[in-house]
Amino acid sequence: MIPSTHSVSTTPPVVIAPALSPAHWVVLDIETGHAPESAIQDALASWKAPKNWKTETVEAKRSAAAEGIREKSALLDAAPIICAGVRSSDQGAVMFNGMGDPGIVVLEGWSIETAADERGMLVALGRWLDCIAGPDTSLVGHNVRGFDLPKLRNAYVRHRLALPLCLKPRVFGDAQPVVDTMSLFKSFSSEHRDDFAVSLDVVCAAFGVPRPKQYMTGADAPRLHAEGRYAEVLTYCAIDIDATAEVYRLMMA
Repeated sequence: MIPSTHSVSTTPPVVIAPALSPAHWVVLDIETGHAPESAIQDALASWKAPKNWKTETVEAKRSAAAEGIREKSALLDAAPIICAGVRSSDQGAVMFNGMGDPGIVVLEGWSIETAADERGMLVALGRWLDCIAGPDTSLVGHNVRGFDLPKLRNAYVRHRLALPLCLKPRVFGDAQPVVDTMSLFKSFSSEHRDDFAVSLDVVCAAFGVPRPKQYMTGADAPRLHAEGRYAEVLTYCAIDIDATAEVYRLMMA
């Protein structure tokens, strides 16, 4: 269980109305579950060994690749998004839960909107983003360019849903502002400036912000989801977003 200041209580339903003015920024983060078996099998089938490998080497590498693909199936495009949390500069924080009814589970300081499945969650999230985010709203997240935004766009297309305006790739004109705190941090660290990837825990430690991943990481979310431990997944996602928002504020102060 994750020690947290986020408590379990009741809350009024989420009310989404157009903001008087768009948010300056929106911090977002998603958690994903295990990919369906068909997607795992497709990924396994696409694995190819170099032609000059010996048979025994191919079999050993194939087995290792299969284990890795299955273990990290939540990273596949087909893996479902089980929750998506958003915190804006002036419109509060909302957790969109696509895992079905978890009972009365609410994070202190957050509103929760629960849907029966991923599709319903995406509809609710899209409605919120279209009300809150304008063309100049910065989308903020840790590795948001490499993971969260591509996963979200893919999920909307999979479900044949219209993308929220702020997630649409723009062919003409300026793109939606995106701030990836992983990339931004490299401008604040000579030690990590050449690293390919920097974890949020490293960034938090550098700035004295409580580390969100000392009790669990996103890699644990698929297992917890499969075990029905929805409250822990939602709590972790909220902690991640709060930490990201804090390091973003510090770096942009």
